[in-house]
Amino acid sequence: MLDLNNKDDWKKIDDKFEEVTINNVKFIREIGDEALPLDCPICKKIICCVEDVEKLKKENCCDNCHLTYYFTNKEKWEKGWRPNR
Repeated sequence: MLDLNNKDDWKKIDDKFEEVTINNVKFIREIGDEALPLDCPICKKIICCVEDVEKLKKENCCDNCHLTYYFTNKEKWEKGWRPNR
């Protein structure tokens, strides 16, 4: 799988953007941006909606895992607890 977060591969274009070429495909992003995973780190289901993306950025899980595990275990979650897979 492609690792677009490997900072060593990215080359600065100008003060705002950087690029990397993988298998003859050029990717351009703003400096400092990082790619999100395609699946939830907790349940491994694919990230498929805006709500999933928002929760992934905030809590590092999909919306369903946020509702299922975060709210019922908020104090433990904030201390690093995650459910067993």
